[in-house]
Amino acid sequence: MKVLSFVISIIILALATTAAYRHLKQDWLLYRTAEDLSRRGAWRQANPIFDDLVKKGFRTKDTLRLLGKSYEETGDLAAAIEAFRKLAAASPGDAGVELELAGLYDRKGDHAGAAAIYHALLAKEPENRSVALRLARALTALGRYDEAILRYRAILGEKP
Repeated sequence: MKVLSFVISIIILALATTAAYRHLKQDWLLYRTAEDLSRRGAWRQANPIFDDLVKKGFRTKDTLRLLGKSYEETGDLAAAIEAFRKLAAASPGDAGVELELAGLYDRKGDHAGAAAIYHALLAKEPENRSVALRLARALTALGRYDEAILRYRAILGEKP
């Protein structure tokens, strides 16, 4: 009889804990749902959930990153840029975030914005050839050919 009472109390405790979690941690449950949708590539379904979470103040770095990615995947580059700006403000000095933001600027056609970020990244890591190449491409798109040529030559190891 004592064993049966113990088992029943454990089951009741588990159910109560689950119910309380669902009630108290709704934002986390929504986040996990949207995260699962994004993992499956259902960006259009995940997007409004991430957007609502951010508007409600649920601004983890992962939420902002996935919000930006969902906008990018659905073709809304302006909204993606805004999400990554917020993420960059929340993670100062995160080169990966800055690189993603610069790439979005490039895709949107704002090569000047991209070049500014690439310049800042190169100031921190002068030997980063990948960033130097992206900067050279952005400078080419801006019509700043002399600067671009100097960057390309530096990447190839040629002396100016």
